[in-house]
Amino acid sequence: MAKGSSCRRIMYLLEKPEKGADFQRFLERVLQGFSDFCIIKTALEIGIFEKLEGAMELEELARQHGFDERLFYLFLENLVRLGLLKKRGRSYAKSSMAEAFFSPSSPYCQLERVDHELNRRMRWLRLHELLKGDVEQFHKLPFFGHIIHTLAQQRILGELQETAKAVSELKGFKEARKLLDLGGGHGLYCIAFTSLNQDLEAYVLDLPEVLEETKKYLQRFGVNRVHLLPGDFFKDDLGKGYDIVFSSYNPAGKRKELIPKIWKCLKDGGLYINEQFFPQQKEVTPEDLEWNLWTFGMAKGVKAYTFEGDLDLEGYIEALNSFGFNVEKVLEMRPQVKMIVARKGQSEDLF
Repeated sequence: MAKGSSCRRIMYLLEKPEKGADFQRFLERVLQGFSDFCIIKTALEIGIFEKLEGAMELEELARQHGFDERLFYLFLENLVRLGLLKKRGRSYAKSSMAEAFFSPSSPYCQLERVDHELNRRMRWLRLHELLKGDVEQFHKLPFFGHIIHTLAQQRILGELQETAKAVSELKGFKEARKLLDLGGGHGLYCIAFTSLNQDLEAYVLDLPEVLEETKKYLQRFGVNRVHLLPGDFFKDDLGKGYDIVFSSYNPAGKRKELIPKIWKCLKDGGLYINEQFFPQQKEVTPEDLEWNLWTFGMAKGVKAYTFEGDLDLEGYIEALNSFGFNVEKVLEMRPQVKMIVARKGQSEDLF
């Protein structure tokens, strides 16, 4: 019996396991990704992209940062492999990608966003602890005041431009004179809209603490037709007389109870443009899990970027129609991101 067991064990040494090569590739891919994560995180921590002006030789860079020259050489070579540095002889300089996205002076700088994303991933190292239910807590006001800079840097890589183009091509945009951006945060959408319509006055409604950060963007771009409205759209009246109400990725964007407020603040025939993430994947993803590992006080849904009480796409369109909106089109902006374009009917049509 013992001899038979021994023979079976020896057979494992002579036969390749089924899917063994697939597992090897899987493990290497996961570990390589984690190694690259740590390399990029360290590069940001030591500020190499901010400090590296022009080309610098290895010895000077190592001395400047106080690192072992041999180890730092291997570190820099990996940044070259990742496309973030370029090398000539013994000198290193920022690549064109690093110049565009990791230089503080670049209009497309992504330093805050990348730092935020890396810290989000660090949360996964505490997954065993967080699975007990004691998820990471953020205070709402400081969180929103910080996150708008990350969102601004993310949007400016293409989403902002695509959305502004789609909105500018809608019937009624060129004639609009007054626009409200619900939870507009950084204000970049309003800045873009007013640049595309020289007669438009745009208003960003958000929490007072958030708008203190919004001012920085208005100053940076030197705009004077974007105005700030401190308030909470869940609690406060939205005003009236708007030609357009715009909403993008905010926590009210899929809630039925906000629709009457939006309807009330629009002129008859006014546009409600709502760009939101409507999850369509039924299977659970890592993004769904990560979304539920932290909170800022609002009860979340199971799927990523959803909250308790959110409607799905069909339910939200049905709610809009029931409150007197005519849904004119639903544009697919990106995977699982829809832009709903609805027009307010005449008041007598509803009442």
